[in-house]
Amino acid sequence: MTRLTRREFLRTSASGAGLALLAAGCGPAIKGDFAPKAGRRVVVIGGGWGGATAAKYLRLADASIEVVLLEPNRQFVSCPFSNLVLSGVRSIDGLTFGYGGLRSHGVRVYHEAASAIEPDVRRVRVGEGYLEYDRLIVSPGVEFQWEQVDGLAAAQDRVLHAWKAGPQTVELARQLAAMPDGGVFVLTVPPVAYRCPPGPYERACQVAWSLKTKKPRSKLVVLDANANVVSKAALFRAAWKDYPNLEYRASNKVVKVDPSTREVTTEFGDRVKYDVINLIPPQRAGTIAVQADLVGADKRWCEVNHLTYESVKHKNVHVIGDSTIG
Repeated sequence: MTRLTRREFLRTSASGAGLALLAAGCGPAIKGDFAPKAGRRVVVIGGGWGGATAAKYLRLADASIEVVLLEPNRQFVSCPFSNLVLSGVRSIDGLTFGYGGLRSHGVRVYHEAASAIEPDVRRVRVGEGYLEYDRLIVSPGVEFQWEQVDGLAAAQDRVLHAWKAGPQTVELARQLAAMPDGGVFVLTVPPVAYRCPPGPYERACQVAWSLKTKKPRSKLVVLDANANVVSKAALFRAAWKDYPNLEYRASNKVVKVDPSTREVTTEFGDRVKYDVINLIPPQRAGTIAVQADLVGADKRWCEVNHLTYESVKHKNVHVIGDSTIG
């Protein structure tokens, strides 16, 4: 059996204890190398579907690899199935999870945001400190391009996207339930690419079903920036035949919203009134991916090798989930 020297023991113990205290939110201020590497390490940025899954299966594949997950939120709310919250079929509580399961697999979960990536020295910045890595997995999700819709940036609290499941999902469900029978619900679809291509059309089905069963005099208007349904078009169009209250308008990109008049404007100048608006903004890769120059020429999405998901720009950095091209 290999003997562990006193110096190695103290270094390893201090690293583990430091991360445990920081993860619990009661550690000292983060400065310098706050958790020195004692062996092979993979750092994962982002604890959504992609990051959490990668962290879990890395530990299952090789328990000798230290896996550190950086995720600022203490709870994860699943976007898949969240459209069912709008129609009242499911509750948001049933889609909300903690990170105890990952910890049980030996993943070190640290509830802080990564502030920068330094690929040349294999470090991730966290506050005033940093973590070293051998491999980095970046799964930062998406950010919204508010500026592409006039009036949207100033009205984020009133014009809901509910495209990141959580409080906005609950509030949009409340607005839908409170809308008078005979009202108009407007749902906008952003230009491709965006997170979860079938998602807006699945949402349209749920809203249309809810209106048909609970508010039969109401109408759903879907304003799609794209020339056609971009995912499973035949399937969705067949389903919509059961909902005469659903009006689908292709090539209707929304460029302006005015909450004071409850009106959106398309690029053709058409104005559409609404009682409830669900405006899904244009999107790009998460901010940290853009700042680390992981994105391609379009400055929106990360280019990767689709066999390994390693960045084509930075070695030993893998990008997964919604931030990648394709």
